[in-house]
Amino acid sequence: MPRTGPMRMAALAPDLPKVELHIVEMTNQVRRDQNLSTLKINAMLEKAARAYAQRLARTGQFSHTADGRDAGQRAESAGYKPCAIAENLALDRSSQGFDTGQLAMQAVAGWMNSAPHRANILMASATEIGVGVARSSDPVPKFISVELFGRPASDGVKFEVVNASAASVTYAFAGKTHDLKPRMTITQSTCGAGEITFSKPAGFFSSASEIARIRAEDGKRYTLKSGASGTITVDIGAHAKPR
Repeated sequence: MPRTGPMRMAALAPDLPKVELHIVEMTNQVRRDQNLSTLKINAMLEKAARAYAQRLARTGQFSHTADGRDAGQRAESAGYKPCAIAENLALDRSSQGFDTGQLAMQAVAGWMNSAPHRANILMASATEIGVGVARSSDPVPKFISVELFGRPASDGVKFEVVNASAASVTYAFAGKTHDLKPRMTITQSTCGAGEITFSKPAGFFSSASEIARIRAEDGKRYTLKSGASGTITVDIGAHAKPR
């Protein structure tokens, strides 16, 4: 009689499209837990993520620039015009393979345990997502997951600040402070909305004082004007120049 060795269990084979959906769902749950908006699947980001996952799986390379481009360039090639873009990569390997939920969980858990990848998942300005997962041809099951986060250029915020007052002022927005001398205008573009803090800087005989806090809106012009007794007010109007 022929001799047979111990039976080997076939490696688990995940359903890759379902893995992609699970990754999106898990990512959105993390964002909900942090009181952030959930992300909508964008077909162009999904196309870019899948194509790059397949390339990495096929070539054995593993980097954000394996094709000589960055995530933003790959997204643009897929038809997506980003205002903001970020990318997470994961490589998971197991001789036993993975079931669908397990592979998704392992990818997301790995990202959450890495500060830069976690920051991408919690990117406040992101509104859309695309995920691609591919299996390599290695004998030991190996999977590449690509997660793209984006905010389209059409959702950017552009506003103008005009100092029509007789005094120098400052305004702070998105972590940066800008000096604004009399008759000076600054046009600013940003990917996310936020609060503008207008202030009058300290003088020889006066301390710094806050003028106003206003939430930035796309297409608005914020004009600082001199008021009575040295006060400064902020007038809000439509931006003169079209986007």
